[in-house]
Amino acid sequence: MKGVMKRVAKKNDKQRLATIMRRIEYAESWRDKTYRDKWLSYYRMWRNIVPAIRDKQGNIIADRSNISIPYPFIMLETILPRLVETLFAGRPYVAVKGVPSGIEEWQRYVPGPGGVPMPQTQQVRPWVVAAQKMETLLDYQHNVSFDIQDVFHNGLKIMGLYGTTVAYTGWKYARRDVIKKEKRAQFMEDEDTGEKIPLLDDDGETPIMDYEEITYSEKQYDDPELKFLDLGHFFVDPNASDVDDSHYCGHRSYMSKAALEALKETEEGMKLDWKKIPKNPAKDESRDYRNSGIGIPTVDEAGAGFTSYEDDALYEVHQYWEDDRRVIVINRGYISLDTPNPFYHKKKPYDRDVYTEDPGQFYGIGIMEMLEDSQAELNTERNQRIDYRSMSMRRPFKVRRGAQIDRRQLVWKNGGVIEVDEMDDIDTLEAPDSALAGSFNSEDIIKQEMKEITGAHDVVMGQSSSSETATTTMSKDNNAAMRFKLIISSVEKRLLVAISRKMIQLNQQFVDDVRLLPLFDKDEMDWPVISPEDIQGEFHLVPAGSSVEPMANKEAHKQRMVELYGVVSGDPFMQQFPDKRRNLLKKVFEAFDVQDTDDILPSDEDLSGMMQQQVIQQFLSTLPPQVQQLLMAATQGGAPAAAGPPGASSAPQVGGGANTAMQQEGGLQVIGGGRGG
Repeated sequence: MKGVMKRVAKKNDKQRLATIMRRIEYAESWRDKTYRDKWLSYYRMWRNIVPAIRDKQGNIIADRSNISIPYPFIMLETILPRLVETLFAGRPYVAVKGVPSGIEEWQRYVPGPGGVPMPQTQQVRPWVVAAQKMETLLDYQHNVSFDIQDVFHNGLKIMGLYGTTVAYTGWKYARRDVIKKEKRAQFMEDEDTGEKIPLLDDDGETPIMDYEEITYSEKQYDDPELKFLDLGHFFVDPNASDVDDSHYCGHRSYMSKAALEALKETEEGMKLDWKKIPKNPAKDESRDYRNSGIGIPTVDEAGAGFTSYEDDALYEVHQYWEDDRRVIVINRGYISLDTPNPFYHKKKPYDRDVYTEDPGQFYGIGIMEMLEDSQAELNTERNQRIDYRSMSMRRPFKVRRGAQIDRRQLVWKNGGVIEVDEMDDIDTLEAPDSALAGSFNSEDIIKQEMKEITGAHDVVMGQSSSSETATTTMSKDNNAAMRFKLIISSVEKRLLVAISRKMIQLNQQFVDDVRLLPLFDKDEMDWPVISPEDIQGEFHLVPAGSSVEPMANKEAHKQRMVELYGVVSGDPFMQQFPDKRRNLLKKVFEAFDVQDTDDILPSDEDLSGMMQQQVIQQFLSTLPPQVQQLLMAATQGGAPAAAGPPGASSAPQVGGGANTAMQQEGGLQVIGGGRGG
């Protein structure tokens, strides 16, 4: 009976493997047949590599110009920094807003009917506190656990190159042994008993201490993991138009034996039977195909003649995902893991975005595809002009029929001599240079078309044309900003927010200890402490990136804000309200991209003191002059002089005198303020 059950289980394993691999290979075959050559062509454009010119027999033609103008590279590397800078203009990159767990919790912490506060209204709302804690943890992971800006720079470059980018978000846990030096008491071994006896100092009591190397097992990483995948490693249901509506998707990677053993320690249910795992040596076919296309040798070609050892061998590892299932297949022949989806969010851990949407298609349109024909035309125009100039410098001769001229002498060279009987026996055919002017104009037109295709006009590239008016420049910049704004909005929703939401859900699932977050831009007393209970709840996410402000508009906005402040700050109304002037000045700083204004502008406490002083001065100005003098003398520590008879003069009191210019102008006499008239 046991033998029958074992055969049935073995048969089921083979059927499961066959089903999974049939889906994976179908998806990979569809991807490679449809997109692999296109992606290689776009990669070659970005790397500025063109195929050699060959004749009909396949021989390389060496005497023709075959250069490429790196305009696609310029376009991509101009647009990419603007997208990244806008996306991560301010921290935190994603604002986390708390959501009450239900109507009952909401009613306990908000004003009751008619606006009457309920008893608990004054308490801190728990969903707000949880959101603040989660936002702090998320921002720490974005910047310390991994540099999300650097990761996104790579992902958005893939999107610009090929039109599509796919991100994987999971959880990574890793430990490692580290050696540290610590002071420990020193011992000597008794020769007779073998007992360890502590070594003592000269006083006979103090143990002798010395540094020893101690090995510890240390947690190296225990946080979310984010990486953008090589599109040649990602596979998806060919009938899908997005990750969410795909029946299955996944990616492959290449791991060593040691890495697989380490993965087994962190993946519950994973098994490794090395006798059953196929021994085919794996290599990154996607990278090798791409490198071969630009003339870089593959790993096998570069390592020819070197012995490959088993410990150096890589294993091809496929991760296959459905919404409720996860499978790991090694070397296409061994199922190492087949379990339900381990994540609480129960979604496939991938997010995808495209540069330009192709409706109904999973893969989109990138910058290289947009520029492909224009780049070919630009290269042809430049190469034709170079060939024309080269041929014009090797001008042909016209020789009078019957002239006795040695044809071997008809070669342009330094110090060359051509023997003739008559001076008109030979002449040169001049190449007309007028054709070159039209070529230069055509090249400018092509470059302008490429700028219009991508929206990367001169002002975006940091250039300006002296012939353009400011209105034309601003119109072009506005047009480019609208296009970039649409792309940024898509990246924020489909990638930044979607990835951050998965990170939040993974934090709620896997953070099981109290964490201290060392924020070195704050005092140690202000370092936040996060516990698993602090980050539970439902949250709404809002991307915090700045708007894609057109550069020309931005400069004009700066100028207008400076002029506005100069006009408004002197207004009597604004003079009465320092807090309003401060808020206006803050807007001026923000127009110049100065975000941290707290250290520059006065705080609320500073303004409160200033406003109190202003109110006192206004109140004093409404009092009679004699009362003003008395109050001023009292506040400054002086004593008012005794009132004398009319016309009597008295010396001004030390510390009690006030500015009496205004009163004297009105013909008023102030006690101790001057002499009688």
